Amino acid sequence: MDLGEGFGCSAEAWPEAYGLPLHVTFLPPVRNNLRDFARVFRDLYPQGSIRYAVKASGHPALLAAVAQDGAGADAASPFEVRCALQAGIPAQAVNVNGNAKDDGLIGEAVAQDMLLVADSVEELAQVEAVARSQGRQARLLLRLSGFALGEVTGASILTSGTWSKFGIQINEIQDLLENLSAFPSLRFLGLHAHIGSQVTRPEPYLAVLGRMVELARALKARTGRCSILNLGGGFPVNYLDRPAWDTLLRRLAAQDGFGWNGATGGLRAGADGVLDASRWHGTAFHSPWPKAAMLRAILQGQVQVEGRALGTLEALASLEGPELMVEPGRSIVEDAGITLCTVSQVRRVASAHNLVAVEMGITSHADALLEGGANRWHLLGGPAESEPFETFIAGNLCFSGDLLTPFKTSLHRRPRRGDTLVVRDTGAYSGHFMASNANAFPRPARILVDGDGKVTVMKLRDRFQDLFNQ
Repeated sequence: MDLGEGFGCSAEAWPEAYGLPLHVTFLPPVRNNLRDFARVFRDLYPQGSIRYAVKASGHPALLAAVAQDGAGADAASPFEVRCALQAGIPAQAVNVNGNAKDDGLIGEAVAQDMLLVADSVEELAQVEAVARSQGRQARLLLRLSGFALGEVTGASILTSGTWSKFGIQINEIQDLLENLSAFPSLRFLGLHAHIGSQVTRPEPYLAVLGRMVELARALKARTGRCSILNLGGGFPVNYLDRPAWDTLLRRLAAQDGFGWNGATGGLRAGADGVLDASRWHGTAFHSPWPKAAMLRAILQGQVQVEGRALGTLEALASLEGPELMVEPGRSIVEDAGITLCTVSQVRRVASAHNLVAVEMGITSHADALLEGGANRWHLLGGPAESEPFETFIAGNLCFSGDLLTPFKTSLHRRPRRGDTLVVRDTGAYSGHFMASNANAFPRPARILVDGDGKVTVMKLRDRFQDLFNQ
């Protein structure tokens, strides 16, 4: 397994240069994923546009590639905005999102004509006051939530239900639309909805988009315009191929020790009390519609609008073809990333199960922390043994929840102390989103490798003085 293959570089030098654990993002897959989304819009709906979700992974060098491919940015903090602008993304192509924007961020967004995504009715008054003080009109979308979608993804990454800290409840929108005149400094351009992350079926998107079209008609009747519908992101990544996903479901249903301490993941028992491999709830790790294929399925699907079934394109045409924005993040960078870490100990737990402890904590692998991930793990070097080595993988932090694989993973041989393990599909969130100095461990380095093998350091490994200001 040559990690540097095709990039004109050798991964052998990386551990010495940057230390382990190490997060690596390869730029060519990022570009390919962006172009796949752009191709779907070009083929089916040329009025579409992409706003890369900076929260997935942000650095000016990465965002410069995003800008070169014609995409904008979805930013949720002052530094994310600064990162996007420094990378050359025009201010007008930056969406400013988030449920707790500070006055400085709102002021900058208004001053530079960024597109503000209003998260609450209360926020509208704040933006109105800032825009009035600047003598400007703020461009704005209303973010919606309160959709009854069920368990379409994991609870921690579902952002559009009734119990959500994000968005304006859809049952409150009609009253708001009747009082838009209270905000003369706001230019209401359309609507926004972000279901959540790793949404693996098109039906939730189609349900939300149908409701958005209905509300867009109401907004247009009130203001004379609805020029933007933003469907957010959440497009899924295949952490497992279909055979591996089916194996995971089958083994969890069999309760053969595949799940940690008898855990069954998202499987639920049927009426007879028996686990059913066809009944999975929460975050799924495989989708027949990964990445841009989900956008294609949405555009080729049907929505319900005021009791009528319409093709998605027909429904959009009824609004005179608004700009359809999407905000992919995970689906752009997740499969462009890998993480390398060092094996510390190999032991047995609960008398019968293998456990590999690595020199990396769950704060450096947020997929496991947020979703109980099922990533693919590989052991570098050495010949394959006659039987695969099935094991759980644990981190090095001093709490029992520091488990990097809640399901057993299969390695080609038994690991040894000092071996390097590689986990794939870690380009989004894992390397930075929950990064901390738990147990005073340094936060790892993050590097970006382009198509010519050039390395850009996105973050250096922490030093002692970085933790303690000495």
